[in-house]
Amino acid sequence: MALSKSHEVCVNLRTRSNYLPAFQQAELNYNPDDYTPCQCLKTLHVIGPDDRPVTPEDCVAGRRCFEGLSAVVA
Repeated sequence: MALSKSHEVCVNLRTRSNYLPAFQQAELNYNPDDYTPCQCLKTLHVIGPDDRPVTPEDCVAGRRCFEGLSAVVA
C-alpha cells in the first residue's frame, strides 16, 4: 500500500526499501504484503520505544513516541 503524502510518518521509521532522510518527508511506498521489515531508529528494532510494532500505519501522529518532521526542523 502506498501511503499518501498527507500521511506523515515518524522520522525515526526506516525500511529496507525506503530511506526517509531528515528534513525531508518523502512518499512512503510500503506494501505490508511484501514483508519488508521496518525498524525504529530509537530502538534499532521492529518494536518501538512504546513496545508497539513499527509499521508506517502505526508510526503516525498520536503515538507517544512519534516525532514528525516539524519536531526535527524546529
